[in-house]
Amino acid sequence: MADARLALAAVLAALLLAATHPGAARAQSQPDQEQPQEEMPASVATKAPGSMPERYKRIDLPQPPVITMTAVPGYGPAPLTVGFFVNTVDPDGKGFVSYVWNFGDGQVSMDPPLTFFHTYSTPGTYVATVNATTADGRTATGYVGVTVRPALAN
Repeated sequence: MADARLALAAVLAALLLAATHPGAARAQSQPDQEQPQEEMPASVATKAPGSMPERYKRIDLPQPPVITMTAVPGYGPAPLTVGFFVNTVDPDGKGFVSYVWNFGDGQVSMDPPLTFFHTYSTPGTYVATVNATTADGRTATGYVGVTVRPALAN
């Protein structure tokens, strides 16, 4: 995610450079050729070198939300009741408005996850997921594995 932000910032910087100094983009693409001097518009020429128009100084990108979950116990004999403990973080403070659980055994739920319990009755290995969506549409997904062994013989 950080690499994508850096790439986006580099593209935006290149576009800004090309928009405010059209000759600079050509000079970078053809370094061996002499570039004619271009007249700078008065609005750009009066500013200090390296300064940008106010509207380009800061770009606010929404921060991705984070959700983590833990299964307790993570393994055991069937039938196995597992408690799912969820931690959600929304750096932008918009709050989470919806959740979709998938327990990996065909059961789903849309209940909010403070602490959630689910019983696995069939032995197997499952991946439980919870998808959370913030008020402004950003999403986060948490994953955890659960292993259910055959029932113990009496």
